[in-house]
Amino acid sequence: MSELSKEEKKALLKKWKAAQNKKYILSKTKVRSLFRYLESQLLKTACDNTLHFTEQWLENNLPPEKIESVIAEIHEMGGYCDCEVLLNCYEKYDIETC
Repeated sequence: MSELSKEEKKALLKKWKAAQNKKYILSKTKVRSLFRYLESQLLKTACDNTLHFTEQWLENNLPPEKIESVIAEIHEMGGYCDCEVLLNCYEKYDIETC
C-alpha cells in the first residue's frame, strides 16, 4: 500500500472534520426516543428486514414533511431495516456524549 500524498491527507482530514460537525435532522432527544422505541419493539418482535417500526415512530413523532429526509439520512448511515438503525446509526448519532 502506498503512502498518501499531502493533498490526499488534507482531503481525508477535511472529510473527517465535516463528519464531526454534521447536523442531523433528529435531535439527540428524539434519537434516544427512537432507539428506546426500536429496542422495545424488537424485543417483542424480530426484525422483518424493513423500517416498519422506525417509520411508525417517525409518523407519530415528526411532521410529515421531515420523514422522507430522516429516512434518507438513516439510509446514509447504513440503516435499511429496524435492527440496522440500532446497530449502524448509534455511533453516527453519537448519543453517548449527549
